[in-house]
Amino acid sequence: MSRLSFILFSFIFSFVLFGCSDEIVIPEDYTIKFGSECGWCAGQEYITVSSTKVEYERNIPCGDDKGTIEKSIDFCSCDWNDLNASFDYSLFKKLDYNTCNVCADGCDEIIKITEEGSSHELRYSFSDEVEGMENLRQKLTELMDKMREME
Repeated sequence: MSRLSFILFSFIFSFVLFGCSDEIVIPEDYTIKFGSECGWCAGQEYITVSSTKVEYERNIPCGDDKGTIEKSIDFCSCDWNDLNASFDYSLFKKLDYNTCNVCADGCDEIIKITEEGSSHELRYSFSDEVEGMENLRQKLTELMDKMREME
């Protein structure tokens, strides 16, 4: 019986060691949330981008445009790689932008990256320059515009 156990163990060990040694695809494990939050009745508008999907949500709490709109599309890995190449993640984590225009019925633009349960958020005025994030903001704004136009 011990010889059979040894053979079975060797087979399983070999399979795990060599059977999966080709290309292993590791999915990106973080999401980027981008959008705006405004006071009074203007509401919130966000996209949440992952390595496989873009989700759009607009929520206006009151007024003529009251309601929620949700949409989503699949996201190409080449576009995800392009988005990731547009900024330095280690710099992003060091930046500290934390305005609260929404506290006085104004608007804040927000970039929030969540990774393995922790997150870092930049909250700033639309007119603010955010050090090193110009390309990321441009790409996210283009993606937001695309989601708005989608039926």
